[in-house]
Amino acid sequence: MAAALAGVPAVFWHPLYDDFTLPKQALLLAAGGLAALAFLWGGWWRTVPRWLGALLIGWAGMLLLSTALGLDWRGSVLGYYQYRQGLATQLAYLGLFAGGWALAAMGRWRVFAAGFAGLAVAFAYTAVQAAGLDPFDWWIDTSDRAIGTIGNANELAAFAVMSMGLVAFVPERRFALAAAATWGAALFIVLEAESRSGLAAVALFFVLLPAARWLAGRPGRPVLRAVPAVAGALVLVTAASLAAGGLEGTAARVSGQATAAEHGGSTRLALWEGTLHVIAARPVTGVGPDGLHLGFPRWRPADLGGAYAEYDLIAQSSHDYVLDVAANAGLPGLTVLAALLGSCAWASVRTERRRRSNGGPDWTIAWAAMGAYGALTLVNPISLAAHALFFTLLGAMAASALARTTPVRPSLAGLAAGLPLAAAGLALAALLPFADLRAQAGWDTFAAGRFEKSADAYGDAARLMPFERDYARRETIALVAAAAQDPARLPAAEAALQRFDRRFGFASGDAFNLATVLVGRGRPADEIARAVARAIELNPHGAATAWYAEQLTRAAHDGGVLVFDETDRWTYVVPLPELPDEAGR
Repeated sequence: MAAALAGVPAVFWHPLYDDFTLPKQALLLAAGGLAALAFLWGGWWRTVPRWLGALLIGWAGMLLLSTALGLDWRGSVLGYYQYRQGLATQLAYLGLFAGGWALAAMGRWRVFAAGFAGLAVAFAYTAVQAAGLDPFDWWIDTSDRAIGTIGNANELAAFAVMSMGLVAFVPERRFALAAAATWGAALFIVLEAESRSGLAAVALFFVLLPAARWLAGRPGRPVLRAVPAVAGALVLVTAASLAAGGLEGTAARVSGQATAAEHGGSTRLALWEGTLHVIAARPVTGVGPDGLHLGFPRWRPADLGGAYAEYDLIAQSSHDYVLDVAANAGLPGLTVLAALLGSCAWASVRTERRRRSNGGPDWTIAWAAMGAYGALTLVNPISLAAHALFFTLLGAMAASALARTTPVRPSLAGLAAGLPLAAAGLALAALLPFADLRAQAGWDTFAAGRFEKSADAYGDAARLMPFERDYARRETIALVAAAAQDPARLPAAEAALQRFDRRFGFASGDAFNLATVLVGRGRPADEIARAVARAIELNPHGAATAWYAEQLTRAAHDGGVLVFDETDRWTYVVPLPELPDEAGR
């Protein structure tokens, strides 16, 4: 648990293909699996009330059901590239919930201090970026904003907000110093990330804190005594951010000066609207964990605004946790999760109101942080570090209120149940970095135009990690690009596409790639038409769907050639009647 709290927010590895999220997922899977093993083997499950155990099993069951019946069960195991919120990640969150529960039941509160180490590393690297001393040249499109150790500006802000709740575990005599340092670090991170939603969440935390103390019947004097130290820290970090330039950028974004070119608000509304259509199409089982990127283009309405008027933005998340859960796990899944979160919160509030002594954590601080973070998740995607901390605190908070005093002893049944979870977590954690290194080699060789070597590298990555959709998909992309240079590669490209379809199922772009290859191989027009029709069905309102479908239809009858676009790095067909003009351009 200490490794999860300290390491998941801090770890990243620049040489990897997915340099931020994949190392975090690897550590999260290992920690979650081992925590689940300890929880089950140690017999701590006996301290969980039966009704709460039913909710936990129900949530895990809905995740398994949505995976099995989703659009891509294999790809839903790990989740899609970068967010990686698949089945394994969701179960790892439950493992950390169980670990937090056991620690609370044992009264091992000092372990939670490891969370401060994770925040300290995130803060330090954010400060390095703010000072312009980052040794890495990140390609990420928000690189003018601090991304810290998290890899995304808004997700970095979300982690900072969630970390504000760690002060709950600090003894009262050290409260002022810990609050000043922690909340000051969080504000600095948010300002340097230039996150409007993060800044609003920090403000909400300071609104919720006195409300939470009133709700719990806790005196306000400890917090009031810390006000001078906290205020001084907030002023200090604000001045530091002003000197670094982050405050100016944050102010510009808050005032709306930066949104005109981004179309950020309208795109977010479009994401919400499109996700509602996905929920309506698959209300019971959803599209599978992290499966929204497949369902969104299939069922989105035709008139979405924002970026969708110009190009097909990948909708891996709706930027709203409630909508994401409903779309991915179905409305029954959302109901079970809401019941789990709501019952834990209600039990904590009820227990704290009845508690006479002030021993143990000050849960009012955790309530304020979790409430502010919950509000932030309604306008941003979920990231691993923040959500792992949320579920850890949720488990500890629930155990503090609900853990039964049943005698705990080692359980052979628990050992048998926990060993496969721990083994799976450790195996995935070990294989993920090796596979991702091969994927990075595939990316490098693809960018250099060595498409056959790229396909080999991505193929190696896919064999090492057969649940990773992105590796297998990029192998097909590299083979299609190679076929544009050497038609002898067309059979291998077609075979790879058919294999990908059997394992993962097509998205619209994959079906278009198959149609492209079929044109190159001179297949009958009706066979090409079926591939085109499938591509249209999978993304009927795409920005380029109608245009490219027409191109392929013409090429099916008149012939065409494969062309690799070096700017956008994709392979497309030019009908033969248009070839001279194309060559001239």
